[in-house]
Amino acid sequence: MLLASLAKTTSRIRMGTLVTTIVSRHPLLLASMALTVDHLSGGRVEVGIGAGDQATETDVFGLPRWPPAERVARLEEQLDLLNELLSGNEVSRAGTYYSVKGAHLTSPVQQPRPPLLVSAEGPRALRLAARYADAWSTLAGQWVADGAGGGASEQQALAATKAKVEELERLRVEFGRGAGSIRRIVLAYRQPVVPLSSLDAFDHFVGSYAEVGIDEFVFYWPPVPNLKERRAVSREQRVVVERIAAARLSSSSTA
Repeated sequence: MLLASLAKTTSRIRMGTLVTTIVSRHPLLLASMALTVDHLSGGRVEVGIGAGDQATETDVFGLPRWPPAERVARLEEQLDLLNELLSGNEVSRAGTYYSVKGAHLTSPVQQPRPPLLVSAEGPRALRLAARYADAWSTLAGQWVADGAGGGASEQQALAATKAKVEELERLRVEFGRGAGSIRRIVLAYRQPVVPLSSLDAFDHFVGSYAEVGIDEFVFYWPPVPNLKERRAVSREQRVVVERIAAARLSSSSTA
């Protein structure tokens, strides 16, 4: 609903989900909703999908927790169906978890289909990203925990992200996909360096991850602590972000 509203009140920005989890929607329903926004926006939607988090999704819906292997198997079936359904193809398929019979949705505005963005950290999910995704999203090493159960250090996060990028590239070649066919995206979450805290922090964060192969960056706004504490964005926070945007994101910037 929010993306549909944005589609009618904007004209240039691309929009999408980061990410829609597989817990709450059948792939036929998700594809139908995405194609609606594809048409409403004139071809500006991207479909982000991931296996989700047990505690924050299956528990909320009152569903039994799926074992890790099942979650990835469900993600694979979803991606296989979405790849066809979003292309406007007629699909009949009986899967272990998801089935459709004679499904034939509208043709997409974007050809061959709206881009698929896959959030993946583990080896099996990363393989699915290499096979299906137009873009891969990562938490930038923050799946790595230290011995005390905390988040990864900056060095650990960068090293882990570099290893994932290299593995994704290896798998891309294995699947016969062209160079640059998968955009690589970092979601700045739980990072030791808070990228929107200053222009220097922003440059350091973006530069460090660009060096290990990241193409695009996603930042929370309002910041995560504000969201968790239901705290309004302060004037100081807004000034810093506007300064960063003016210096690095404007059309006249050479950065």
